[in-house]
Amino acid sequence: MAVLQFAVLVAFSQTWFDIGLKGGIGSSFMYNSQIFKNQDIVHKFKPGYTFGGKLGFNFIQEHQITFDVMKTTYNQAFTYTPADGPTGSENLREYTFGGLDMLVMYRTNRSGTYFEIGPQWSTYSTVKFSDNGSTAFTEENVSKMIKKSNFGMAVGFGGYIFGTDNFGVATGLRFNYMFNDMATAEGNDANFPILKDTGESNPTHNLGVLFVIEMNYDFGYLVSSRCGQRTKLFVF
Repeated sequence: MAVLQFAVLVAFSQTWFDIGLKGGIGSSFMYNSQIFKNQDIVHKFKPGYTFGGKLGFNFIQEHQITFDVMKTTYNQAFTYTPADGPTGSENLREYTFGGLDMLVMYRTNRSGTYFEIGPQWSTYSTVKFSDNGSTAFTEENVSKMIKKSNFGMAVGFGGYIFGTDNFGVATGLRFNYMFNDMATAEGNDANFPILKDTGESNPTHNLGVLFVIEMNYDFGYLVSSRCGQRTKLFVF
C-alpha cells in the first residue's frame, strides 16, 4: 500500500496545466467516390482557416490530454462541364462551411517534437453556396442538404520553435477525417455534392489538412525541478 501511495504521489507531483491560442491555414477535400467515376466534375482546392484555443493537462512529463475549441471555415469547389455546354467549357461550384471544431487529443512530447491523436466533433452553423452555371439550387435548399454536425478523427505532428520555461511556440500539421456522411436525407435525394442524377448515391466524407501554429503558457505546476525552477517541456 505504501508503494502504491508513493507511486500515485509521484505521478501527480509531475502534473501541470497549460492554455494556448492556435490558428491554422489549409484545405479540405470532400471525398465522394462518384466524383472519381464522373470525369465531368473535378475537385478544385480552396483555402480554409481555423482559430481558437486549447486547455491542456500534462502528466508524467511526456504525456498530455488537450481540449481544443476552434472556429473553422473551409471551402470546397468543383469545376464541371455543363450538359449543354461546348466542349472544353467549365463552370464553378463552391461550398463554404463555417462552424466549430471540438477535439479531445492525446499528445506525446519527445525531443522537441509532438504527435497527437483524438476524436473531433464539428458543427456547421453557416453554409454558403454558389454555382455560376446553374440557378437550380440556392443557399437555402443546399444548407438543408448538409448535416449540422459530424464526427471524425484528427491526427497531428509538429515541433517546438522557441520559448521559455513556461511559454512556448510550436508549429505542425493536423489532418482530420470525418466518419459520417455529410449529406442529410434531402442531400442524398439530390445526390450531394454532385447535384445531378447519376443513378446512385454515395456518402461524402470530408478530409482536411491544416498547417497550425500554437502559443502556449504553462501554469498550475505541482512540483519544481531539482534546481528550484519549474520543469520545462520542449513543445509546451
